[in-house]
Parts: sequence; C-alpha cells; structure tokens
Amino acid sequence: MSQEQAEAFLERMKNDDVFNAAVIRMDDLETKMAYINRKGYTFTSDELEKASHLITV
Repeated sequence: MSQEQAEAFLERMKNDDVFNAAVIRMDDLETKMAYINRKGYTFTSDELEKASHLITV
C-alpha cells in the first residue's frame, strides 16, 4: 500500500479519460478495487483520502 500509488491513481483519473470512465462505470467497490489493483495501484482508503487532499490543494 502506498501513498505514492494513491497519488498516481488520482493523477491518472484526472488525465486519462478512458481509465476514468472504466472506473466510474463499475457498479460496486469490490469490482473497482480489483480493476485498480490489476492496473498496478495498491493503496488504502486513508492513503487515497490523504492523496486527494494533496492534489486538490
């Protein structure tokens, strides 16, 4: 789990429309997290929350 991976994930969500649409299109959290993990991102919800504050500031 990694703060850096959470930040990289959020950056990709902002900059990659296809990736963003794929994640948003998934209905449940378990499916989303499995897809995100397969794409190489592993982070906790706390790391994601911290990353979201860093990127939006």
